Amino acid sequence: MPPSSKAKNSKDAPARETKIDRAAKAPTKTDTSFTDAMEEANQKALKQVEAEIEAAGEAKARRNKFPKDTFLVKGRTKPVAVRFDEFTLERLRTLAAKRNTGYQTLLKEFVVERLYEEEKREGIIE
Repeated sequence: MPPSSKAKNSKDAPARETKIDRAAKAPTKTDTSFTDAMEEANQKALKQVEAEIEAAGEAKARRNKFPKDTFLVKGRTKPVAVRFDEFTLERLRTLAAKRNTGYQTLLKEFVVERLYEEEKREGIIE
């Protein structure tokens, strides 16, 4: 017998790992660290969904807070130049992107909302 065929049949040769062997080594549902990790991931996802639902509810309440005609443009708007530092402008753009609106539109909404609150506080409107 040639030496190469003897090595193939030898019991000393390392055994090849099969798919079944690899599957046996994979984490199972009974593995506590695996289930703990899955539970933690589920909790994080649930908290994120709850936060998004709450934010959507707050946005809807904020929109319903003002009369319908509050945000309607009455005639042509007049352009105004306002200067902001880069940090404030970036914060405004980030918040606008999260709300799926333009940063200038969001800024206009902020000004209108604050005007309404101040006029209410001063007794100009009820």
